[in-house]
Amino acid sequence: MTSPEYDTAIKSLNSKLLPVFTGKLLPILFLTIIMILYSRKLSYNDYGQFQTVWIYSNIISVIISFGLSSILLSTNASYFSFFLKTYRFKLALFYICGAFVTFCIFYFTTRLFSFNAKLLLIAFIVIQNVCNLTDSLLIKNNQLKMYIWLNFFYSLVFFGIHLYFFYQNFVLNKLILFIIFLSIVKAVCIFFVTQKNIAIVVTTTTTKFISNWIFIGLNEIAGIFARWMDKMFLLYLLSSSEFAVFFNGAIEIPLFGILISAIENLMLTNISADIDNKQSAISIFKESFKILALIAFPLFFFLLTMHNEAFAIIFNNKYNASIPVFLISIFIIPIRITHYGVILQCYGQSKKNMLGSLMDIGFSLLLMFILYPVLGTPGVALAIVISTYLQAWYYLWQSANIMQVKISTLVPLLFLLKALVTTGAVFGLLFMVKPYFSSIASLIAMFVVTIVIISASLIFYWKSLNLSGKKINAVI
Repeated sequence: MTSPEYDTAIKSLNSKLLPVFTGKLLPILFLTIIMILYSRKLSYNDYGQFQTVWIYSNIISVIISFGLSSILLSTNASYFSFFLKTYRFKLALFYICGAFVTFCIFYFTTRLFSFNAKLLLIAFIVIQNVCNLTDSLLIKNNQLKMYIWLNFFYSLVFFGIHLYFFYQNFVLNKLILFIIFLSIVKAVCIFFVTQKNIAIVVTTTTTKFISNWIFIGLNEIAGIFARWMDKMFLLYLLSSSEFAVFFNGAIEIPLFGILISAIENLMLTNISADIDNKQSAISIFKESFKILALIAFPLFFFLLTMHNEAFAIIFNNKYNASIPVFLISIFIIPIRITHYGVILQCYGQSKKNMLGSLMDIGFSLLLMFILYPVLGTPGVALAIVISTYLQAWYYLWQSANIMQVKISTLVPLLFLLKALVTTGAVFGLLFMVKPYFSSIASLIAMFVVTIVIISASLIFYWKSLNLSGKKINAVI
């Protein structure tokens, strides 16, 4: 039997997960479809340049935003608003100077783009940051319907623009320009975000708040470098064509990034709203493993057993050379079933989060230099997988210390073990009968089985949660 605090915390988390997940899923889903279409049509060189645009955009956006969205989500809304009004001029100067220096470094060190492309990319990154802030405000203010519809229409037009350039001549500069105009339209929606008038609640001192913000910003910068470390490591070693092959193998499965981002936003918001209730924070953190594991484990085994068929059909056998890298990269999926640094961030320990990211970068680089000469590009992928597991363990160890509990209290180990073994056994049996069917039939059948397993698991999970809630209400 669970406690009332546990039931309330988990129901609040789950009730908001679907809207936030949907809003984040739509743009990434359309971008994934676009990447598949472009990879099949564009030359290796053009596709490599197209992917490089998104790499630079993701990295620079995190640098110039410097933790703004994360601190917004993890801080009491009234205090954050008060702080912004008090220090608005200093903050504006800080962000303007930071963006100027970052863009200068990008402009003078990047060799892959023309003068016009660089300027367009800078403008796009600025607008994208405003859009990201808008999304965070909508989530923070619980305006989830507007959040979903805004991202739905944005995604449709975004997809339409890319389809236009897919069927016409591909011109990178024009594509970026069209997306800029679309992003400006979305950014205008920030003026429709209404702030709730609530009394100011001082939850921390100004010095501690600024210190936490700085470490959040530094941690996000270190984190984005760690996330793209393998791509940046090879960007200057491989040609555009070779890089495109590696990128398609090491590409992050979009669904997991979206799920983790959605669950992070909700955990930050829910924990920060009741920061003194440590039991609630532990419950939310622990439950996040269950939600994501029920999705991640079946998809991991699906990709593990059907990678050849997936690459043959999706990429039309064009990127079969990416499969060795892909096979190694997917082993990161079983560990990416929560955002491990949430507790540290909410309880003002962002310095430890930053240290974890720096350790991740250090281990990644060390292992890359060791493994790349021996294994080639698959060695780079393996370095990222190993360093990610080490980073996750470090965050769990530090979070357990902060909450003064054992790691086993934060992680539902028995639940995860049962889910992993059961799912693995099911897919193992299916893999044994796969040779008796054609590639397309096997792929379709395994995909349907994967969806059925995920759907059934989530339905059973939510029913058990509702049943638990009814028992609690009966006791009360």
